[in-house]
Order: sequence, then structure tokens, then C-alpha cells
Amino acid sequence: MQNIYLLIISSLLLSNLCAQQVNPIFKEGESQIVPEFSKPSEWIKEELWVQTNFDSDSNGKLDRMHVFLTRPLQTNTQRLKLPVIYTTSPYFAGTGGDSKSFYWDVKHELGAIPPPHKHAVAKRKENRPLEAYFQDLTWVKRGYITVYSSSPGTGFSDGAPTIGGENEKLAPAAVIDWLCGRALGYTTRTGMDTVSAFWSTGKVGMMGTSYNGTLCLAAACSGVKGLEAIIPNAPVSSWYLYYRSNGLVRSPGGYLGEDMDVLYDFVHSDDPENRPNNDALIRDKVLVPGQDRITGDYNAFWASRDYLTQMDSMKAALFMCHGFEDWNVMAEQSFRFYDQAKKMGLPAKIYYNQLGHGYAPPIWMMNRWFTKYLHGINNGVENLADAWIVPKGEKEAKPQSAFPNPQAKAVRFYPQTVKSSTGTLSTEKNTQGSITFTDDASLTSVELISSPKAENRLLFWGENLEKPLHLSGTGHIHLQVACNKAAANLSVYLIAVPKDFNPRKLNLKNILVNRAWADPQNHRSLENGEPLNPGTFYDLTFNFQPDDQIIPAGHQLGLLIFSSDPDFTLQPQKGTQLTVNLGETWIELMAVQ
Repeated sequence: MQNIYLLIISSLLLSNLCAQQVNPIFKEGESQIVPEFSKPSEWIKEELWVQTNFDSDSNGKLDRMHVFLTRPLQTNTQRLKLPVIYTTSPYFAGTGGDSKSFYWDVKHELGAIPPPHKHAVAKRKENRPLEAYFQDLTWVKRGYITVYSSSPGTGFSDGAPTIGGENEKLAPAAVIDWLCGRALGYTTRTGMDTVSAFWSTGKVGMMGTSYNGTLCLAAACSGVKGLEAIIPNAPVSSWYLYYRSNGLVRSPGGYLGEDMDVLYDFVHSDDPENRPNNDALIRDKVLVPGQDRITGDYNAFWASRDYLTQMDSMKAALFMCHGFEDWNVMAEQSFRFYDQAKKMGLPAKIYYNQLGHGYAPPIWMMNRWFTKYLHGINNGVENLADAWIVPKGEKEAKPQSAFPNPQAKAVRFYPQTVKSSTGTLSTEKNTQGSITFTDDASLTSVELISSPKAENRLLFWGENLEKPLHLSGTGHIHLQVACNKAAANLSVYLIAVPKDFNPRKLNLKNILVNRAWADPQNHRSLENGEPLNPGTFYDLTFNFQPDDQIIPAGHQLGLLIFSSDPDFTLQPQKGTQLTVNLGETWIELMAVQ
């Protein structure tokens, strides 16, 4: 009889446990907030170290990456397995501050050895970053486990930062291997007590903005099994394109004088005792000579930090996000990677807004992406439009079959002279001669638009548009240019102004359409710049940034050609003269017909 009662009690307990079983909830193809997962006080938070297969600080020990995570209580009480949303970053545990005193001095002649600069000292923090708090609130409630790691040489991770080096690709791959049961995790940085990811389904997605988004690309290029989907936002796909433009030493917007070694100092937040070794090993022997601030040429160092050349093993589904007005990490960085993924036949979508750096797409789009590829819910997200563009002045993205717009055709404009340095843009080829202007790095682009500064630039205006002009794609410019010195900066802005505008009341943010920069010394190749022969004309062709926007009717396009850009380039002494042969100069824009 006693055995019967025990059997009944056991059955009731089992039935009660089954009734309380909690699982993710899905509705209309999206992961829903689960009430039982929504109590932060019950979330389990852990930290551990995952061992890699490399020794990037050359101390004779394999590097371990610091990992911290958040998971629902039910992963313990019910042994529930859930997919993972993973972010890795060099910023999680402190940085070196943003003081411009740590940047390279840009006020020197082109080709000169720049003066040395101070090195920032990153301060390591122990608290979880605010980013993790918000990601936990967004994703843990929806049936995911959030995992974070500090990249090599940052925070409590071993190794050294390499700014795009191989270890920054292998480190997240090792964490994913651990999440899939293929690598060892330890409870401490140096101990041997192991910990497993028993709560992981083995399905991992990655997301991140800026450098964190860059590391999504790096991990995907490793081909690591289990990385099913990535959502990079404003990532760097080529470190050369981040710090150089067509052979020109060019800073990212807002960070004049930053370079690879400066970023290294900014993120190098690991154990202070390790830093002198890492500085000598990586910063001073690899980054400083490799970045080559003297010529700006493309070399093996930069080639090794281009993820486009490392995509052969990539299998993850890609949802790429960026802002067309991001002049820090520019729009070409995301488009080139997305375009290659499409050519490889990978699931790939791209989302562009008209904002600056780091604005994420709507949560529903990210939710559906992860729901499909991590939870395996057949929600049809792969059948959505390939491109989503937020029109200028609007908030909601509109789908289109592709980016660039398939109906965009090349339209060529030729500069024509009216006065010495100001003229018109015409669809008729120019047969006129050359115009000379003088470099002055102290003048902003808005100042150059005004007539008193005409001698320091060339400016050509199109007619007022009779109807809106929809630009979509990557335009480019061809110039034939000569210089009176061996080197010169070359900057080009495409602007659009309203009818009867007042030059003294212009705001660049309101009129800027696109930008481009180039080094005339690299007219033959990016790899081999050569001193200019004064008075000799050279042909250059280079691209604007990818774009999709509508120029309103009544506005007029303007092409501004000048030399040194005080917001982006080196700033030599004023006086360099550049001459443009208008008969061999034109711009080609992609316009929707």
C-alpha cells in the first residue's frame, strides 16, 4: 500500500512539474516576452574564462577570454536549453579616454615624419557595462541567453589587442566553441576547475555596433560551427578604409588624428603588468610601422585586416545595418561586406537609415532574424525584401528589392566654368581648359562655398531641379589634376542647397550629400604612391560613399573640389596649388530613372 501512495505522490509531483514547464513563446514570427523569464532578480549571472588556441601576448600560455552571461532561472530548475545572443567587445571593461592630446598631430607637411604623440592609459573597470543591462532586458525576456566577452588584451581577458589581427577573429570563435561544447571554460582566469554551457542549444547569434559589430564579421569569417546569424551595426570591414581614403591619410569623422595605434591604446585595458610587453610586441612593432602614416599606401598589414578577403568560410546569415550619414565608420564598410555575402549565396539583408553612427534597426527586424535562425521558427524572414531604406526625413524603413535601387542608372555631369573658380554642372561635356586653386587647410567646407574664398576651391552648381532627384548607389568622380608640389590632399564634396540660399547661413549637415578623398600620388595604384611631378597632369577616379536619398525639387546640386579638409585630412601649410583640367573631369551619379 505504501508503494502505491509513493507512486501516486510521485506522479502528482511529476505532473505538477510538467505543468510548470516554461518555454519560449512565438507569435507572428517573433519571440515574445515570457513572464516567467522577465524577473531580473531571478536571472542567473555568471562569469568564466574560455581558453583559446593562441598565445597573442607571447607569454607561453594559451590566452583565456573573460566571459560573463545572463540566463533565465529555468535553465537551472528545468534544465531548459536556449539559444544564445553573443556580443564581444574591446570596450566592456574600460577605455583610455577621448582626449585629443593622445592623437597624432595632423598639422604637418605631407610625407613628413609626424611628431610623436602621448599614449593613453586605459582604466580597467569591474562593473558590467550598461550595454549588457539593456541587452539582458531585451533578449533574456524573449527566451535567449545573453553572453558577452572582452576581446584579447582588454578587461580581464588575456592576450593583446591587435586591431583587426587574427586573434580577434579566433577569440569569439573559441567562445562559440565553448557554447557548443567543443572548448574548455574555467571558473577562474588561471585555475583548472571547468564549467560547461549545459544550457546552450548550440545555436548562437551575434550582434554589436561599431567595433563590436566588426567583431561579428571577424567571428563569421572564422567559419565557426554554431554561429548561425549575425546583426552587425556600422561595422568596419576594412581597417584601411577606416583610416585611409584612396592612398590618403584620412581620419574617421570626429576623431582627427586617430590611427591604429591610438585605438590600441584606447582599448588596451587588461592587467597593467602585461601592458609594457604588449606595447612593445604589438603596438610598436606591428601597428605603428604597419599603419604607415607617411605614405598612406595599402600594404600587407592593411590587407591582413580586410575581412572581405576572409569570407570564404562564412556560413552565418547576415542582417547588415548602417547609417548613410555615418562619417565615422562610413557606409561603404557595410555595403561591400553585404554585397559579397549576397554573391556567395548567403542569406543577407541590409538596412540603411539616414542617421549617423550606431543607430540600430527596429527591434522587430532583429527579433525575426534571430527567431528564424536561432529558434528555428519558419517565419519567412528570408523572403522579406533584401534592402530596407529609411527615406530622408522619415522614421520607417521602406522595402526595396535591392540596394542600390535596380532602376538606378548612371548620369554623368561635367563642370563648366563661368568665373575663375565657380561654374556650372552640365550634362554636356566640357571643352574648356584648366583652373587653379590654392590649398588652405584652415578653411571649412562651408567657408569655401562663400565667394570670398573662391581662390581656395572650385565650385560648380547644377540647375534647380525641376523634379526630385533620387540617388541610389555609389557614384564616383574622375579628375585630371596637376600640382605645384610633390604631394597634395584632394577632397570632394557633393552638396544640395535650396533655391536662393544664403551662403552665410548654411549648415553643412543640412546640405551635405556625399564626400570623397584621394591622394594624387596614388594615381596608379593604392600600393605604390609616387611623388608628383610639378605641372604634370594625372588622372584619378575614385568613389563617393554608397547612398540612397532624394534631393527635393527646387534644390540644386553643387560640386565642391578643394585640397585639405580640416575635419579629416592632414593639414600642411597653406599655399599648395592644384590645377584641374575641366575637359577631363566629371562626376557620375546613380539616379533612379
